[in-house]
Parts: sequence; structure tokens; C-alpha cells
Amino acid sequence: MTTNQEVRSIIDNIINKLYAAGLSNPVTYIEQLSYLFYLKMLEEWDNANVAEAKMTKRKYRSIFAGEKEKYRWSIWTHIPDNNEMFKFVRDGVFPFMVEIPAREDVRRFFQDARFMIPDGVVLRDVVDRLQEINFYELDADVKGDLYEYLLSQLATQRKAGQFRTPRHIIRTIVRLVNPQIGETALDPAAGTAGFLLGAFEWIKLQNSDPKTITEVDNGSGQKIKRGLGDKLTDEQWKFLENSTFFGFDVDNAMVKIANMNLLLHGLGGATVIRRDSIAGSPDDWEDRKFDVVVTNPPFAGTINKERVRKYLPVQSTDSTTLFLGLITQALRPGGRAGVIVNEGVLFGRNRAQKEIRRYILEHFDLEGVISLPAGVFQPYAGVKTSFLIFKNTGKKTEKVWFYDVRYDGFELATKRRPTPDKNDLPDLLEKWEKKPESERSWWADIEKIEENDFILSANSYNPNVGDREEKHRDPKEILREVKKLEEDTRNIVQRISKFL
Repeated sequence: MTTNQEVRSIIDNIINKLYAAGLSNPVTYIEQLSYLFYLKMLEEWDNANVAEAKMTKRKYRSIFAGEKEKYRWSIWTHIPDNNEMFKFVRDGVFPFMVEIPAREDVRRFFQDARFMIPDGVVLRDVVDRLQEINFYELDADVKGDLYEYLLSQLATQRKAGQFRTPRHIIRTIVRLVNPQIGETALDPAAGTAGFLLGAFEWIKLQNSDPKTITEVDNGSGQKIKRGLGDKLTDEQWKFLENSTFFGFDVDNAMVKIANMNLLLHGLGGATVIRRDSIAGSPDDWEDRKFDVVVTNPPFAGTINKERVRKYLPVQSTDSTTLFLGLITQALRPGGRAGVIVNEGVLFGRNRAQKEIRRYILEHFDLEGVISLPAGVFQPYAGVKTSFLIFKNTGKKTEKVWFYDVRYDGFELATKRRPTPDKNDLPDLLEKWEKKPESERSWWADIEKIEENDFILSANSYNPNVGDREEKHRDPKEILREVKKLEEDTRNIVQRISKFL
């Protein structure tokens, strides 16, 4: 089992079975599948370590040695009675994983885990299909693509603004922030860890021999480049895998999903933990600084002001405002940030929104405000957004470059079909270094922004507003289409009437 299509077919089949069994929430069934993925991979890793130890004559004691043999995937999945297998997984395997010696990573992953597959018949159906996948033999890119495909099911998850950031938007922001090997990166609203993986892929790409770089289809008809990171030294790889990436999320289920996503992409040593980034009691993380912060904070949600972390520069009940303040405190000198915000925080006139904009402009170099079209986050939400890129240079902003993205390479509608001929992102990337003025881009100096209540909405300073002539279709053409639709409808109704 090696191809993406075969693996996707298995995953589709499993999802259908879980959905039919009542696990209709994508977060829930992805979390449950993550546990089963982990259990299968753990035995595969253990078997590989045992084999390697025999060949190299080094010492290695199997996790499943002795009386623990019964906890192997290959053993309990062959318990003939479905109910007996179900009870053993629930009452034996899961508790064992929390207590497993010398494996903090395993214990952390299964901490507070809830086994929610409803019965033994469903469990049997799922594990039988998973037997067809050998995770150990799968390439990291294939495993990563498999999980990304699974995460695409989150399209139905809209609660509290919790949804996946489109991967092409992540790649664009990461390129502009430009994380480097040896730097640390944080996502304080990690979700499925998409931004951390975007930074990982970018660093690998920048440290790859051009001969080893490949182009792959991202599943939407667009090509993306992937690198092996073959120019990195062993020491650099060790730092990249274990000491570079950090993430927080308030939702424990999302933390599990993020960790599985990282693991399947080859980043099992990354640190993603359950933590409320903007509220709660003081902790050691408040003092940690990072070279890069890339994130898409929740657009919705209000915080009880008494719970807001006191070290944040602006106190508010609005989550986006608080996350912007958090990012300013998390950046070390020379650090860079890329953050997606809902448009309201850029022009809102309440005290907290105005104050956080002023704070960023007076303490950081706001390099760019990139306006995204409404519809980028369909099918989750149609909210209008922008993203900010700023540096901790120790100096205030003197002027800000704005860029208006009107098309992102996909339809700005629910289905989001690819539109390769309508994509401003390559032009944005090309212009970023020199930041010229154009039909899509313009500058505003700090004096003008200050006079305008520190508003950072791109169109507030667009010199082309009013000059752009909108092109509308000929009304006669539209009328012809309407008449044609009416005629087609009449014909269909007539055929149905005859049939009845």
C-alpha cells in the first residue's frame, strides 16, 4: 500500500463507517482515528527497532516485551470476539498507553484520551481496513498527505471560528515571514498545526539541492515545490525536528490531531500542548520568546476579562485583539510575525482595537498589510480578512505597504474550485522584496495612518479607489440566459409530468 489514491479510498471507507455509527463530528472521528493510527504505528516502530538492534548488536528492550505482548496491535486486533476486543482496547490498551514506561511522548498523546468508537463491530470494521496500511513503509510525504486529506473533512466544523487555514494561504504567509534553520517558531492558536508544517516544509525547501526538489500537485490542480532538506547537517536536522516548532491550542482534541499531523509529517519531536494562550494563570511560557510567530487566531469568541493574561499590552474581551497583543510579547528582538486577522480589528474604533493597532505601529515595523478577498475561508465562513507581517526591530513603523489580493487561485464560493488564471498571490510574492506601488499595491506613511485613528484597512489608503471602472455583463446577455433557464425548466417539468 503506497499510493495516495489507495490510502484515500481506505480512509473514505472508514469515515463512512464511523459516520454511520454516529460519529458525525469530524473532530471526533479524526481524533479516534488518530489513536488507532498511533497504536498501529507504535508496534511498527517497535518491530523496526528490535530488528535494527539485532543487526547492530545494540541493546533495545521492546515496549511490548513479556506480559505486555498482549497490547500489541497485531495481537489484540486478532481477538476473535468483537465485544471482547472492544472491551480490551477500552479497558486495557488505552490505560496501558498512559502508563507505558520510558515513553513520555506516548503517555502525553494518550493522556485524557476518550475511546468513543461505539461498539466492537465498528471497531472491527475500522481495524480490518487499517491492516492494509503499513505506516512505517510509507514515505513521510504520503503519510502527511493522507492526514491532510483526512483533515479536509473539517470543512463542516464552524464552531467558534475553529477551522483549517487554506494551505496556499499558509505557504504564502510563511514565505513572506521566511523562517530559517536555527530559529524557533510558534503558533499560539495551532489548530491542526498547518502553519508549523508550512514553516517546516519551507525550511526544508530552502536547504535542498535543486536536483532533489520535486513539484507535486496539491490536489487542487496547483503545483507546489517540495524539498528533502538534504543540505542540512545532522545537528541542524536534530534541532529542526526537536527544538524548532511550538504550538498551543485550547481544545484538547485539536492538540491530539495536531500532534498526529506533525508525527505523520516526520515532526514527532515538535511541542504542541493544550494551553490557553490569552487567558489563565501566569506560567513559564509567558516569558518564552520566539524568532517566528505564524498563526490564524479564532475570529469568533469573547473572553472573560478577569481571565485575560495580565502581561498582555492591551486588555480586552475580543480574542483577535488579545492574540495580536500576545504575538507582540512572544517575539524576540529581530523576530517576525505573520498573522491573519478579521477585517474588523483593522478599522474598529473601540478603545482596545485602536490601542493594539497603535501599539504595533509604535513598537514594531509593520512591513505589510495584505488584504484577502471575502470567501477565502469558504466553506467555513465568508468573513473578510487580511494578514499582517511585522518585525521586532526595536523601532516604530515609518510607512506601511498594502497589497490588495482580489483572487487567490480558487473560486470565492462554497465549492472553492481552482481558478489558475485568477491568482494574485504569485504577483504578491514577486513584489514583496521591493514592495513597489501598482494597481494592486500602495504605501501609506505613519503620519497619515495616525491621523486616521491608526486604521489599517487596505482600502482606506487605496489611491485607485474610485478610478477603477467595474466591468459588468451586458444585460441582454443575462436576459438570454434567464430565458434559456426558464425554457429548460419547462421541458424538465413536462418530462416529469409525462412520467407521472
